Amino acid sequence: MDSNIVCAYLWEDIIRLGFSPSSTNDKKRWLLQYGQSLKEFWETESYPTPPKVHKNALSSTIDSSTHIGLSFEYAITTIDKFGITLMHSPPVNDKELIWMHDMDRQYFNFPNQHFLTNHNQRQQAIRQMSDNDLGRVIDSLIIHPTPHQHIESPINHHEIRIGGGLLNPFLYLFHLRFQLCPDQARRELERTRLIELFKGAIKNNQPTSINCLMKIP
Repeated sequence: MDSNIVCAYLWEDIIRLGFSPSSTNDKKRWLLQYGQSLKEFWETESYPTPPKVHKNALSSTIDSSTHIGLSFEYAITTIDKFGITLMHSPPVNDKELIWMHDMDRQYFNFPNQHFLTNHNQRQQAIRQMSDNDLGRVIDSLIIHPTPHQHIESPINHHEIRIGGGLLNPFLYLFHLRFQLCPDQARRELERTRLIELFKGAIKNNQPTSINCLMKIP
């Protein structure tokens, strides 16, 4: 089987098994533990505000200004409708940044999972997958999103890559967790950890536990 077909199945499996909490309580728990993990992963001074329901959406504001002066606010209505706003609160007379990533699936999006399911070769793909395949997919989803933007002003950190093609709100938040981490050694350990974590989840076809997903390497 072509490696790109293997990676296509891994792509959908990682999103399905790691970033698709179903019930409202599961979503709240995912977001709560996500926020709690940031304090240690980013080495910030305090925990972010827990998620709350506002206008039928789960929302909170996450502050990473300790290192780069950037915060973001998420509002998740459903898995298919969400908004994430990046904000830079500048000193006096400096430039302000407010940038929103908005997702609304009332418009057509290519049905990847539908085509892969009809192709019916997941088991063969899983038998053939390698660590290199998993690494390629994790890089493209989280570490170095294939389509991405850099903020050059007023923040100029080229290693921060804001993904532009991520359609899942929980995946989007998790990729920001990685992108805004200031410690390069921790970033490298995180990539290795995620490969091993999703290798097991995909082979067993079982969702990753939130505790394991948010574990600090």
